[in-house]
Amino acid sequence: MKQLIRLTILFCACAALALTSVAGPEPLPSGKEMKQVAPAPLPECNWTGFYIGLNVGGQWGHSEDRDLDGYSTREEGNTWGYDESGVIAGGTIGYNYQWNWLVLGIEGDGGYMNLEGDGVSRFDARFLGSDTHGKTDSDFYTTIRGRLGFAWGHWLFYATGGGIGVNLTTRVIDNCDTGACGDQLIHADTTDFNWGWTGGGGIEYMFGCHWTAKAEYLRYQLDDQNFSGAAHFSDGDFAGRFRFTGIGTEGNIVRAGLNYKF
Repeated sequence: MKQLIRLTILFCACAALALTSVAGPEPLPSGKEMKQVAPAPLPECNWTGFYIGLNVGGQWGHSEDRDLDGYSTREEGNTWGYDESGVIAGGTIGYNYQWNWLVLGIEGDGGYMNLEGDGVSRFDARFLGSDTHGKTDSDFYTTIRGRLGFAWGHWLFYATGGGIGVNLTTRVIDNCDTGACGDQLIHADTTDFNWGWTGGGGIEYMFGCHWTAKAEYLRYQLDDQNFSGAAHFSDGDFAGRFRFTGIGTEGNIVRAGLNYKF
């Protein structure tokens, strides 16, 4: 009996050894199975590249007119001012280059800008029933500016400055709208694409590496405009031609913008 048990154990051991030899050693796990595939690194966002966008906001400022020939006062140099305001909206195109934290760029924009305002000559307001007044209005505008900024993560803090041009109409009108006419009536005006300077700064935020949103402030001042008009007495007789100057219309622009960077 003991001999049978020994033979049985010996047979099982030999069978197990034979099966192991036939099957071969268990394969070791490969590196691909043990290591998970790492995701591709995301591209680094920066400010370098061309961009286009839209902007909208408002502007407010001040204009002045000067009576060079004494139309209403009979003395030269009567000057009066008035406030003007309106909306501004348009498109933007530009290019930025980022080097470390420094961002340099050039930007141009154009669209609609409404410099609307009017005011009565101080002399007329006091003595002649407020029938001579100055008036400004505009439509198309453009700016060409450089930008210098500091990038901090997805934020950009920048200063900007350059030139601004506005298709500006300036008038001096005495048309008896108040019913208290003076001795003369006049409609003097000019419309010019008037250039000046502009400067300011803003804050811009980049999201998704391609879209940016900004808030911006600009200060501007336009050049003087010289113009003249023929005046007539209230009975229609010709009274002469008088010269005026629209003195440096100036103001402030506050706007928001949305850009797409290529």
